[in-house]
Amino acid sequence: MKATGTTDLSAPSGLIAFAKKRTQAVVTKLRASMKTIETEIDAHEGIYPLNGGKLSQAELCRRAGISNVTLSTPAHRDTTHKMVEAWLTRIRSAAITGRKSVRRAVTDRADDWKRAHAAIAQSYRAAELEYLDMRATVQKLQRSVQKLEDENAALRKVLESTGAAKVVAFPNRDK
Repeated sequence: MKATGTTDLSAPSGLIAFAKKRTQAVVTKLRASMKTIETEIDAHEGIYPLNGGKLSQAELCRRAGISNVTLSTPAHRDTTHKMVEAWLTRIRSAAITGRKSVRRAVTDRADDWKRAHAAIAQSYRAAELEYLDMRATVQKLQRSVQKLEDENAALRKVLESTGAAKVVAFPNRDK
């Protein structure tokens, strides 16, 4: 009490500074968690990957390492709490959230991947069959070339065996 008989209810300046730092630390933690969550949602193509896909104020506070009740205190009720609610509204409108929605989206994506995999497998099988057909054609051509080379070699031997004999062209009968 002061000498005049009135009570001074104001807090010491050190306590006020500490409270402001603590409040700012909560906001910093929340913003860092928001950024991390947005990055995770982008990396998972619009789905929040944790908590069964459910993103709430409690989940954000859990990720930030603060109590959910903190946002309902007088220091945060009119500022930080409103910031969190606005952020959640924006994220929920852009991302797929909720267990059923996430399950449906994941199932749809898995079905798309299965269809894509089946199409790739079919293309691979078709290319393999085409390759085997081409390989068989090449082998036939190689056998034909070998047969012609053998025939050519035999004719050269016959030609060599005649020695210096004169080779004369056969007359053309069509003339």
